[in-house]
Formats: sequence, C-alpha cells, structure tokens
Amino acid sequence: MADITYTDVDSEVSDILNKCFLTSFRNGYLKANDVVLPVYFKKFGQRIQDMDIRDDDVWVCSYPKTGTTWTQEMVWCIANDLDFEGAKQFLPERFPFLDHTPLFDYEKVLPEKPDLKLPLYVSDSIEYIDKLESPRFIKTHLPYKLLPKKLKDRSTKAKILYVARNAKDTCLSYFHHCCLLEGYTGNFDDFCKLFVSDSLCFSPFFDHIFGYWDRRDDPHVLFLKYEDMKKFHIISRDIQHADSYTDNKCIET
Repeated sequence: MADITYTDVDSEVSDILNKCFLTSFRNGYLKANDVVLPVYFKKFGQRIQDMDIRDDDVWVCSYPKTGTTWTQEMVWCIANDLDFEGAKQFLPERFPFLDHTPLFDYEKVLPEKPDLKLPLYVSDSIEYIDKLESPRFIKTHLPYKLLPKKLKDRSTKAKILYVARNAKDTCLSYFHHCCLLEGYTGNFDDFCKLFVSDSLCFSPFFDHIFGYWDRRDDPHVLFLKYEDMKKFHIISRDIQHADSYTDNKCIET
C-alpha cells in the first residue's frame, strides 16, 4: 500500500493558482495526503518516505517563512561549538533543504540554458542528504505526516526542532518570498485568499503547526515560537534549550 495518497487541488481559488502561480519550473499542484504541493513532488514522495534516518540527525521543520533560516543558523552554530568560520560555508551545503528539488522542476529550464550547472543539493536534494557525513543537519517544510517513516516512528534518536509563527506575519512574509523567488505574479489580496483557503504549498497552515505541537512532549522534539525568539530574555532561554537539545550526550536514554 502506498504511503502517500495523491488527489487534485479542488478549491474555490484554484483559478488564482493556475493564473498567478504557474511558472517554467512549476506546472501545477496536487495534494499529497491532503497537503498542497507542486505536481513534481509526486516523483520524490516515496523516496522521502523511505529515507534512512540516523541517530545523530538534526531536523529543523517549519511552515515557510516562520523563522527557519534563523533557527538553522542558531542550531548549526550551537551544535558546532560556535564555529563561525565554518558557518561561512553556504547554508544549503551544510544544512540542506530536503524539499528543494520537489519544489522546483528544472527539466524544461535546463535544455534552454545548457550552461546552467545545478549543484546536487538543487538537482537532487534527497541524494545530497543521503551522501552527507554525520551528523546531518536537515531543513524541511513538510508537515509531520509527510516526514520520512523512520523519523515518524521514532526508531532512531534523531531530533526535530519545529518553529512556528503567527499567521498574519507568516502570510505577509510568504507573499514577498513567493513574488521574489517562486514566480507568483498576483496581488496580495489574492495571495491572502490562497493562504486562508489552505491552497499554498505545505498548507493547511494550522494543521502543519498542530502536527508538531501534538508531539511537543516527545523528548526528541523541541517546539519553538518565532515571537518568543524575538524577545531577548526568551532567546537566551531558547538557546540554552537548543544547546542541551543538540548535545547528544544530554538526550541519550
């Protein structure tokens, strides 16, 4: 039996998606276990489900534009003893984005640009992560129910840090991100309609949060809030939590 069921995106705002959010690297959308994703994801969904998970993996999970990069840098620096020289390495190389390749289909673009050479973390982010040396630091925007099976069944000691942000600021930041980097050509009002109708990639928004919130008491899951991280005294507390959390010796049972 397949681990993922694929269905069509059928909502009142599908016409906005088809008019304003199709590009040369994204030609449609579907739902994977009720989660909106590009149709290209179907090529990689089962590979993600079957990924090998290691005990010393550290996963930063989030809905888009909720403080992911901030959390990545904090976690990587803490786990690497504040190695600021090492942190100069390009973030996607040391902390790759699992969903990068399923999000962007370059198959039509590459023949038009023969000189374009894509690094492996872009052309096949799953293979890139599989080849990384341990400990691996991995970013994903996938909701909990679409994570690799071995990460969900807790058969390893891999760690998950989830960061959440309020819906209003997430929507606004996601709008600017999609205009700049993902080819959205519509206005903000239409984007809001997509957001509140759970028609954007990785939606539904609140289901995404609750999927991780419901596991906040798991000793291998740390739930963070963007708004708390902005408060100086809370940042200090969260860094201490993350510090102990990313130290394998502190969480081994």
